[in-house]
Amino acid sequence: MDVEEQERIDAINRYIKGDKPANICRDVGRSKTWLFTWVSRFETGEEKWYKSQSKAPKNHGRKTGTEIESTIVNIRKALMEGNEHESKYLGVGADAIQYRMEKLSFSKDEIPSVSTIKRIVKKHGLKVNKRERYKRVKSKKRYTILNPTQIDEMHQMDFVGPRFIKGYGAVSSLNLIDVVCNRVHIEQYDTKSMDNIIGFLIQYWRNNPIPRYLQVDNGMYFIGDFKYPRRFSRFIRSCLYAGVEVVFINPKTPWMNGSIENFNGWFEEKFWAKETFTSLEDMRVKSTHFVEQYNALSAWKKKNEELTEFKTAKMLKDTIKIDLGKQPLTDGKIHFIRKVDNEGRINVLNEAFKVGEEFISEYVWATICLRKQTIGIFYRAKDQDTAALIKKFEYELSEEVKPLKDDTLKS
Repeated sequence: MDVEEQERIDAINRYIKGDKPANICRDVGRSKTWLFTWVSRFETGEEKWYKSQSKAPKNHGRKTGTEIESTIVNIRKALMEGNEHESKYLGVGADAIQYRMEKLSFSKDEIPSVSTIKRIVKKHGLKVNKRERYKRVKSKKRYTILNPTQIDEMHQMDFVGPRFIKGYGAVSSLNLIDVVCNRVHIEQYDTKSMDNIIGFLIQYWRNNPIPRYLQVDNGMYFIGDFKYPRRFSRFIRSCLYAGVEVVFINPKTPWMNGSIENFNGWFEEKFWAKETFTSLEDMRVKSTHFVEQYNALSAWKKKNEELTEFKTAKMLKDTIKIDLGKQPLTDGKIHFIRKVDNEGRINVLNEAFKVGEEFISEYVWATICLRKQTIGIFYRAKDQDTAALIKKFEYELSEEVKPLKDDTLKS
């Protein structure tokens, strides 16, 4: 009898005699789970209950039938060819194969696991080079103070392009994604103009919930010019008018917009590179089918997650008209993720703010509060779960800040 077996017997003898479980566990340096596991084994009445049992599976997994294997191979080939209308934009991964099998009325019991599908794909020599995922730095997300968990809490938006259609000209795609449920909405345009962006958002917000946050990069079509300080672009004003808080990521750090960047890669590989377009309108028609397939697959992947809607989300009233040329400055907040330069400063809307040399090369979060006319600087240290306010500046504005009107929105 080995030492561990004797330890189990002694512990159970003490338990039978009435010793407190806490005392037994403390003396032997074991957990209560360990103790009651062996109590249960003792109570089975087995003669050698104290013996360790093999952890090897008693039953070997059932072998995948030839019909199922053949189905997987056929689906994989069809996905790789990308000619079927129902699945041409789904990709070729194991999850896409599972999704297609479910759509083809295979039961849950009949659909193999991801590992089994991968094994069959490898067996039949149907592997393809993996799409390189968007590389992220080891930031541990300390650069942001947001952690969205609800649908329509935070969206990300970005332009892709321009790309050129032979015989037509340049086309760009404006892509929007919900970072929690991965639902997307896209539209294509001849130019990356602010008018197109605002029109895109107005149309979307009239038919879909308005997010609390909208995160974008620092393109001029979002942030405005890079010349005058404390100037708010028409894009920013439109978002504030709808009650949206815009978040500008740090310049030249697209990995901070990871959700939309990953989708952009999928868009270029599965749609732009695969299709042939004749015009802007032709691309718009085909993109509708692409979005339907992408959103259906995303919803299927998230089906076992208990996602909830953002409770205060609203939509724009259909009767509300937003002047694209001249818009008021509405009360709200604007956020900026910025890296502190070698002089301990950050730049927000063409204006430098001294944060402190102790924060050089660190990312901070700057928030402009229009009602209070202040700008607060927040920083999250490596050992902190939340960001702390480290600086606060007056941010006097030369124009009136109007209150948010509830009558522009509908539930």
